[in-house]
Amino acid sequence: MIEAGNQELRDDIQWLVDREIIGYVSTSTWPVPVSALEAALEARKKTALTRADVHAILAVRRYLDDQKASSVGITAKVNTDSLPQLGFAEQSRAVAAGGVYLQGGGDNFAGKLQINGLLDPITRKQSRVNLEGSYASARFLGQAVYVGQLAHYWGPGVDGSLNWGNAATAIPGIGIQRAKHTAPESEWFSWIGPWGYEVFLGQLQHDTSVPKARVLNMRVFARPFKGLELGASRFIEWGGQGRDNGWGSLWNALKGNSNDPGNDPGNELAGFDLRYTIGLWGNPLTVYGQLAGEDEAGGLPSHYLAQAGLQFKHMAGPTRIQWYAEAADTTAKRIFGLSDGLIGTAYSHVTYKNGLYHDGMPIGHPIGGSGRMLSAGVTVIPDDFRYFSRYSLRVMQAQVNEANQAINQVFSKEARWYGAELAYSWRIRPATFRAGVALLRRTSGEVNNGFSLTLSMNIPLEKIR
Repeated sequence: MIEAGNQELRDDIQWLVDREIIGYVSTSTWPVPVSALEAALEARKKTALTRADVHAILAVRRYLDDQKASSVGITAKVNTDSLPQLGFAEQSRAVAAGGVYLQGGGDNFAGKLQINGLLDPITRKQSRVNLEGSYASARFLGQAVYVGQLAHYWGPGVDGSLNWGNAATAIPGIGIQRAKHTAPESEWFSWIGPWGYEVFLGQLQHDTSVPKARVLNMRVFARPFKGLELGASRFIEWGGQGRDNGWGSLWNALKGNSNDPGNDPGNELAGFDLRYTIGLWGNPLTVYGQLAGEDEAGGLPSHYLAQAGLQFKHMAGPTRIQWYAEAADTTAKRIFGLSDGLIGTAYSHVTYKNGLYHDGMPIGHPIGGSGRMLSAGVTVIPDDFRYFSRYSLRVMQAQVNEANQAINQVFSKEARWYGAELAYSWRIRPATFRAGVALLRRTSGEVNNGFSLTLSMNIPLEKIR
């Protein structure tokens, strides 16, 4: 299983899928089974490839070879000013963190044990020791089943997902997916196109309002025709200590019977997303969007949070250049000013008072509920076949926590700020490195200004034969 957090890998896969170099594999649903990515690579074009295409293929191929190798290794992350990170890249949730891991497996079984330690965590709810990144998986009857604590990311966004992102500590649990994102063989259902799904059952940690609260999360996605990916997700927080944990309560949550104040079975977030790519002068232009409903009306989500974005990829000689711009509004029903919105509703709940936060960090978009963010950036990937280096720059402007909700421990008070991040990543095979600088400056409200040096590394120490 490939968990969320490797921005370089996601960029490479999107380049290849959007340019129709490889078969379809979703870049909006993580973790991804290794078998799904391998199947996409097997269906790749063999001719008329540019040097940039070959560079991306080789980068993905080398990642898969390293991922499948049995090895022991260490990881380390430094975030000197403890600034909260945003986006798909692996998150630093402390001033410093380190880990050791053991991984191995074959075509049908695989696993990884990773033990991490945190120094000065960003939120007070986090454990100083965790097992994030650990899992055991098996493949059978075309399905991939795993149990562990892997980072998820459901949605097409670059800097966050409204429904389920990787800003918070990963939720431990068990999941099942299709092992390959292929089209149905039946002529009756072939119109669906390549598709996949995930069902995940887990349990939140360190929840003080409803201890041992569970989650039942579901997602389905498909590409009905070239360039268009559609997805639907549902996140259900349910049960827990002192709550009804029976099948009847679960069935009511599944049916959406969640508007009875005296008998509310759970806390839900559900919605839809799309990602559509067209060719512009031979280069991929992608538009994407996501809606996540904080309430239910007529059996469908309502009081939506919204996200929209644009990506453009092109070449300058053999160098890949990838641009994006994105907007997110995490205030329920506001949708970028179409309505006044409902301040204090998003990611909160009258019974599950810790809301959709895990260890005090947002399970959905990394700024949390009742906010908005604009961001833009560019990634430059030279045809460096030795170190596979790349450079990225992004700028952000945000208004966070307009409701002053203490459950958001990352941004615990209303504030407006702007930020920037410059990063450089490279690899000295099989080790990978990412270094950068991050800036956050307050324009109003209560948030600390910061300037942080960041560094992360993954170093396999020895391959096990």
